[in-house]
Amino acid sequence: MRALRLVGIVLGGLVALIIILLLAVRLFVNPNDYKDRIAREVKTSTGRELTLSGPIKLSVFPWIALELGPASLGNPPGFSSQPFAAVQHVAVRVKLLPLLHKELQIGRIEIDGLDLRLQKNASGEGNWQNFGGNSAQPERPSSSSTGSLPDLAGVAIKDSRFSYQDMVADHVNLELGHVTTGTPIPVKLKLDLTTGAGAKPMTLNAELEATLDPVKKQYRIAPFEIDGSLTPEKSSTALPWKFSVPQLNIDLAAQTLSAPNFSAQLASAQLAGSLEGTKIVAAPAFKGTFKLDPVSLRDLMGKLGITPPVTRDPNVLAKLAASGTFAYGSNAAAANGLNIQLDDTHLTGKLAVTNLETKAANFNLGIDRINLDRYRPPEEANPKSAAPAPTHASGKGKASAQSSDPLKTLNVNGTLTINTATASNVTLTQVLVTIAAKDGLTHIAPVRAKLYGGDYAGDITIDDRETTPTLKIDQTMTGIDVAPLLKDFAKTQRVSGRGTVTTNLTAHSLGGDALMKTLNGRVTANLDNGAIEGVDLWFEINRAVALIQKQGMPSGQSTGRTRFDAFKVSADLVNGVATTKDLTINSQNLRVAGQGTANLINDAINYQLKATILKEAPTAGAAAGKTLADIPLNITGTLTNPTVRPDLEQLAKARVQQELDKHKDELQQKLQDKLKGLFGK
Repeated sequence: MRALRLVGIVLGGLVALIIILLLAVRLFVNPNDYKDRIAREVKTSTGRELTLSGPIKLSVFPWIALELGPASLGNPPGFSSQPFAAVQHVAVRVKLLPLLHKELQIGRIEIDGLDLRLQKNASGEGNWQNFGGNSAQPERPSSSSTGSLPDLAGVAIKDSRFSYQDMVADHVNLELGHVTTGTPIPVKLKLDLTTGAGAKPMTLNAELEATLDPVKKQYRIAPFEIDGSLTPEKSSTALPWKFSVPQLNIDLAAQTLSAPNFSAQLASAQLAGSLEGTKIVAAPAFKGTFKLDPVSLRDLMGKLGITPPVTRDPNVLAKLAASGTFAYGSNAAAANGLNIQLDDTHLTGKLAVTNLETKAANFNLGIDRINLDRYRPPEEANPKSAAPAPTHASGKGKASAQSSDPLKTLNVNGTLTINTATASNVTLTQVLVTIAAKDGLTHIAPVRAKLYGGDYAGDITIDDRETTPTLKIDQTMTGIDVAPLLKDFAKTQRVSGRGTVTTNLTAHSLGGDALMKTLNGRVTANLDNGAIEGVDLWFEINRAVALIQKQGMPSGQSTGRTRFDAFKVSADLVNGVATTKDLTINSQNLRVAGQGTANLINDAINYQLKATILKEAPTAGAAAGKTLADIPLNITGTLTNPTVRPDLEQLAKARVQQELDKHKDELQQKLQDKLKGLFGK
């Protein structure tokens, strides 16, 4: 008992002695006397200037407490003359008695008015690097890096500022509760974030509880709530936003991350999903799900300061919704099970970026129905004529080229199917489009569809490897009902009938006048049982016959229509001008053949026809019926407003030839009689 009492007395005396010594330090040692020495030591070890412009306060019981400020730490050479960090006030406290038992119990750390400025110089080095050490020497792991967290009563950072280049977090207020291993740590954060020069600040408020276990390398945040408001660049209205994760688990030992549920909100847009991560340190890979609740895209664009496009149908962009799964890893990203709705159009399928560096992608998508015309700009009441574009002899001048730089880097492979599509007033069904693009060469083939009772097959190539792109189109329409096609597409009803139309065209542009001026190739059409609208060839033929016979013009009016049993034509195009040499129109008592040109740039036409009237229709197996008369006709004007007139010069020649043929035998006999008289025979 005496021994124990003796030990107690000795320990009590030691404690009393330590307290007396600390009190002596507090009474007789002024830490402000060491400011210059502290600054020199910091300069020696870090190469940076430490300025202690405020007083240093030291207390020793029941806490060892240090308070200082204002103070600042300068930047290394090669950076701004502004301080690397400045602070108005710092207070740190450590409990004294636990130190006697080799226990570190830190009280509340308070930091007021911290201004931390992170920067990079022209060489890419950060001003937070090389605090007196050699950057070439690898850092040794700290022995305490895998130990438990220190027992910390709390941390308070008030009215502070953090910046990195042009990104600034201002009015930062951070509150940490009791910090210790394995116990939830309450965290509260408020700040205003500016993402760049001239950007409007975004408010941010966060509340969470973090459970940290550095020994096991396991970290849990539950719940995680962050919200605030932001003001879009071209808007004056602040929009609320929110991000919430009920539970986030990170296991650095297993390299996994798990967020079974998350939700995000921006204005009226609501997004939810899940996230799982593996190999998050060595080779991060993530997968998850997402679901966007229906939202008015037009309304959301307006709130974000984006002017919605003016569309022919003002009711489009009214609904957007999406869902699916996603995956990221190994320099690739993919979305599967896509179900995207835009207005009354549904898109399903999958797409993937197989190489994030080269942007190589593939897709397999399907659309139920879409009317692209609803999203096009409104038609102009009085469209202005486009200014003529400069032309070049080769058709490959830079001035005639249309910018197509995106095609130079496009790298995709994929298939798109559409049940029903409407574009340029043309309705197609069972559409199949396959595209392969790489290194400036885009090949769209096959392209298949059903339209107007027939079949469409196309092969389109865009070669953008040179300065001027080259467009090549090979397409065939079989069994097409031409009348509704032309009515919907070209808003004309000039031709009706059913048959086959083929085009083999090239151009050195992707649109506009430049395309027409460089358009070359061949077009053929073979139609049956139709009519040419706007032209009554029989009426014009009767007018021509009346002229020949010097009779009055026939009574009645033109029907504006010429029926045919067969219509065949081909045209060779050179720089937008189509030349035809084999136009034929056949009906029961009429044969029309002709040639001419059509200028697709200004719509001018000039055709010469010969209409042959038959006494009777050809019999079965016969090439043609008996000819009654041949009538020459000229067609001029424009494609939309043609003018048909008899060829008076040819009519006159034909009349003279007819008279000559009529009296040919009589003249020959008279000539023979005169010759006999002259030679006496």
